[in-house]
Amino acid sequence: MAINSKVDICNLALSHLGNYGTIANIDTPTKDEERVFSLWYDICRQFVLKLLMPNFALQRVTVAQLSETPEFGYGFFYEYPNYALKILGVGEVQDKENNYAIESTPLGVMAIAHDTDYTDGMGIRIIYDVTDINRFSPEAKLLLSQYLAAYVCLAITQDTGRAKKLKDELPAEISTASGLNAQENMPVRISHSRFKKSRFSSNPQNTDKR
Repeated sequence: MAINSKVDICNLALSHLGNYGTIANIDTPTKDEERVFSLWYDICRQFVLKLLMPNFALQRVTVAQLSETPEFGYGFFYEYPNYALKILGVGEVQDKENNYAIESTPLGVMAIAHDTDYTDGMGIRIIYDVTDINRFSPEAKLLLSQYLAAYVCLAITQDTGRAKKLKDELPAEISTASGLNAQENMPVRISHSRFKKSRFSSNPQNTDKR
Protein backbone atom coordinates (compact mmCIF):
# COMPACT_ATOMS: atom_id res chain seq x y z
CA MET A 1 0.00 0.00 0.00
CA ALA A 2 1.38 3.40 -0.98
CA ILE A 3 1.67 6.08 1.72
CA ASN A 4 0.34 9.18 -0.04
CA SER A 5 -1.66 11.20 2.48
CA LYS A 6 -1.68 12.47 6.05
CA VAL A 7 -4.24 9.79 6.95
CA ASP A 8 -1.89 7.12 5.57
CA ILE A 9 0.89 8.49 7.79
CA CYS A 10 -1.44 8.44 10.80
CA ASN A 11 -2.49 4.85 10.12
CA LEU A 12 1.16 3.89 9.75
CA ALA A 13 1.78 5.50 13.15
CA LEU A 14 -1.24 3.69 14.59
CA SER A 15 0.20 0.37 13.43
CA HIS A 16 3.26 1.02 15.66
CA LEU A 17 0.93 0.98 18.68
CA GLY A 18 -0.69 -2.39 18.14
CA ASN A 19 -4.16 -3.48 17.11
CA TYR A 20 -6.07 -0.18 17.20
CA GLY A 21 -7.73 -0.32 13.80
CA THR A 22 -7.50 2.57 11.37
CA ILE A 23 -8.70 6.16 11.09
CA ALA A 24 -10.37 7.89 8.14
CA ASN A 25 -10.13 11.66 8.67
CA ILE A 26 -8.21 14.05 10.92
CA ASP A 27 -9.46 17.30 9.34
CA THR A 28 -13.00 16.66 10.63
CA PRO A 29 -12.37 14.01 13.29
CA THR A 30 -15.20 11.96 14.73
CA LYS A 31 -13.32 9.18 16.58
CA ASP A 32 -11.18 9.69 19.67
CA GLU A 33 -8.09 8.46 17.84
CA GLU A 34 -8.73 10.90 14.99
CA ARG A 35 -8.95 13.79 17.45
CA VAL A 36 -5.61 12.82 18.98
CA PHE A 37 -3.91 12.65 15.58
CA SER A 38 -5.52 15.93 14.56
CA LEU A 39 -3.89 17.55 17.59
CA TRP A 40 -0.40 16.16 16.98
CA TYR A 41 -0.04 15.72 13.21
CA ASP A 42 1.00 19.19 11.98
CA ILE A 43 3.40 19.97 14.80
CA CYS A 44 5.11 16.58 14.41
CA ARG A 45 5.34 17.03 10.64
CA GLN A 46 6.94 20.47 11.00
CA PHE A 47 9.26 19.25 13.74
CA VAL A 48 10.50 16.32 11.63
CA LEU A 49 11.11 18.59 8.62
CA LYS A 50 13.06 21.05 10.78
CA LEU A 51 15.02 18.26 12.44
CA LEU A 52 15.78 16.12 9.38
CA MET A 53 16.29 19.01 6.91
CA PRO A 54 15.47 16.67 4.01
CA ASN A 55 16.53 17.39 0.46
CA PHE A 56 12.94 17.64 -0.77
CA ALA A 57 12.30 20.52 1.63
CA LEU A 58 15.38 22.55 0.65
CA GLN A 59 14.63 25.72 -1.27
CA ARG A 60 16.46 28.83 -2.48
CA VAL A 61 14.43 32.03 -2.41
CA THR A 62 15.01 35.77 -2.64
CA VAL A 63 13.52 37.88 0.12
CA ALA A 64 12.81 41.60 0.10
CA GLN A 65 14.39 44.23 2.30
CA LEU A 66 12.00 45.61 4.93
CA SER A 67 11.44 49.28 5.63
CA GLU A 68 12.20 48.77 9.32
CA THR A 69 15.86 48.72 10.37
CA PRO A 70 17.53 47.32 13.51
CA GLU A 71 18.17 49.68 16.40
CA PHE A 72 21.82 48.55 16.48
CA GLY A 73 24.11 45.68 15.51
CA TYR A 74 22.91 45.21 11.93
CA GLY A 75 22.08 47.60 9.12
CA PHE A 76 19.00 46.02 7.53
CA PHE A 77 16.02 43.74 8.04
CA TYR A 78 14.89 41.26 5.39
CA GLU A 79 11.67 39.30 5.06
CA TYR A 80 11.44 35.97 6.90
CA PRO A 81 9.18 33.84 4.64
CA ASN A 82 6.07 32.64 6.46
CA TYR A 83 6.43 29.24 4.77
CA ALA A 84 9.98 28.76 6.05
CA LEU A 85 10.61 26.44 8.98
CA LYS A 86 14.32 27.14 9.18
CA ILE A 87 16.86 29.50 7.60
CA LEU A 88 19.97 27.58 6.54
CA GLY A 89 22.06 30.51 5.38
CA VAL A 90 22.53 33.52 3.14
CA GLY A 91 23.92 33.10 -0.39
CA GLU A 92 25.78 29.99 -1.54
CA VAL A 93 26.91 27.29 0.88
CA GLN A 94 30.58 27.76 -0.03
CA ASP A 95 30.40 31.47 0.77
CA LYS A 96 30.18 30.63 4.47
CA GLU A 97 28.05 33.76 4.94
CA ASN A 98 26.73 33.44 8.47
CA ASN A 99 26.73 37.06 9.56
CA TYR A 100 23.01 37.35 10.16
CA ALA A 101 20.47 36.97 12.95
CA ILE A 102 16.85 35.80 13.11
CA GLU A 103 14.82 38.11 15.35
CA SER A 104 11.73 40.24 15.63
CA THR A 105 11.57 43.82 14.35
CA PRO A 106 10.41 46.60 16.70
CA LEU A 107 6.90 46.03 15.28
CA GLY A 108 7.06 42.34 16.18
CA VAL A 109 7.60 40.94 12.67
CA MET A 110 9.96 37.97 12.31
CA ALA A 111 12.89 39.06 10.14
CA ILE A 112 16.46 38.34 9.07
CA ALA A 113 18.94 40.98 10.23
CA HIS A 114 21.96 41.52 7.98
CA ASP A 115 24.63 44.17 7.32
CA THR A 116 24.63 44.08 3.51
CA ASP A 117 22.33 46.30 1.49
CA TYR A 118 20.76 43.95 -1.07
CA THR A 119 18.62 46.40 -2.99
CA ASP A 120 17.23 43.70 -5.32
CA GLY A 121 16.57 41.25 -2.51
CA MET A 122 18.69 38.81 -0.53
CA GLY A 123 19.14 35.17 -1.54
CA ILE A 124 18.65 32.67 1.27
CA ARG A 125 18.48 28.89 1.68
CA ILE A 126 15.59 27.53 3.72
CA ILE A 127 13.72 24.46 4.86
CA TYR A 128 10.15 25.12 3.84
CA ASP A 129 6.91 23.69 5.20
CA VAL A 130 6.06 20.75 2.93
CA THR A 131 2.48 19.59 3.47
CA ASP A 132 2.12 17.23 0.48
CA ILE A 133 3.05 13.74 1.67
CA ASN A 134 3.73 12.71 -1.93
CA ARG A 135 6.79 14.97 -1.76
CA PHE A 136 8.20 13.10 1.25
CA SER A 137 10.96 10.54 0.83
CA PRO A 138 10.40 7.02 2.26
CA GLU A 139 12.68 7.67 5.25
CA ALA A 140 10.88 10.96 6.03
CA LYS A 141 7.48 9.25 5.88
CA LEU A 142 8.68 6.51 8.21
CA LEU A 143 10.30 8.94 10.65
CA LEU A 144 7.16 11.09 10.77
CA SER A 145 5.03 8.04 11.51
CA GLN A 146 7.41 7.04 14.30
CA TYR A 147 7.34 10.51 15.85
CA LEU A 148 3.56 10.55 15.69
CA ALA A 149 3.36 7.10 17.26
CA ALA A 150 5.62 8.18 20.12
CA TYR A 151 3.59 11.30 20.90
CA VAL A 152 0.07 9.91 20.51
CA CYS A 153 0.85 6.62 22.24
CA LEU A 154 -0.05 7.65 25.77
CA ALA A 155 -3.36 9.28 24.80
CA ILE A 156 -4.45 6.26 22.76
CA THR A 157 -3.02 3.30 24.69
CA GLN A 158 -2.66 4.71 28.24
CA ASP A 159 0.57 2.68 28.32
CA THR A 160 3.43 4.77 29.76
CA GLY A 161 5.96 1.99 29.21
CA ARG A 162 5.18 1.69 25.52
CA ALA A 163 5.24 5.47 25.07
CA LYS A 164 8.69 5.66 26.71
CA LYS A 165 10.00 2.81 24.56
CA LEU A 166 8.86 4.53 21.36
CA LYS A 167 10.50 7.81 22.39
CA ASP A 168 13.72 6.03 23.38
CA GLU A 169 13.91 4.50 19.90
CA LEU A 170 13.69 7.86 18.11
CA PRO A 171 17.41 8.87 18.24
CA ALA A 172 18.42 5.73 16.31
CA GLU A 173 15.64 6.30 13.77
CA ILE A 174 16.74 9.94 13.32
CA SER A 175 20.33 8.82 12.74
CA THR A 176 19.27 6.32 10.06
CA ALA A 177 17.02 8.80 8.25
CA SER A 178 19.68 11.54 8.41
CA GLY A 179 22.28 9.19 6.98
CA LEU A 180 20.07 8.30 4.02
CA ASN A 181 19.33 11.96 3.38
CA ALA A 182 23.02 12.89 3.54
CA GLN A 183 23.96 10.35 0.86
CA GLU A 184 22.56 12.69 -1.80
CA ASN A 185 24.43 15.77 -0.55
CA MET A 186 27.92 16.59 -1.81
CA PRO A 187 30.36 17.53 0.97
CA VAL A 188 31.06 21.25 1.22
CA ARG A 189 34.64 20.96 2.47
CA ILE A 190 37.26 20.15 -0.18
CA SER A 191 40.03 17.87 1.05
CA HIS A 192 43.62 18.76 0.16
CA SER A 193 45.15 15.72 1.83
CA ARG A 194 48.46 14.71 0.19
CA PHE A 195 47.88 11.14 1.37
CA LYS A 196 44.53 10.92 -0.43
CA LYS A 197 45.99 12.50 -3.59
CA SER A 198 48.81 9.96 -3.64
CA ARG A 199 46.35 7.07 -3.40
CA PHE A 200 44.49 8.31 -6.49
CA SER A 201 47.64 8.96 -8.55
CA SER A 202 49.08 6.27 -10.85
CA ASN A 203 52.32 8.21 -11.38
CA PRO A 204 55.09 6.75 -9.19
CA GLN A 205 57.02 9.99 -9.60
CA ASN A 206 54.20 11.99 -7.98
CA THR A 207 55.79 13.92 -5.12
CA ASP A 208 52.70 13.26 -3.00
CA LYS A 209 53.70 9.58 -2.93
CA ARG A 210 56.95 10.34 -1.16
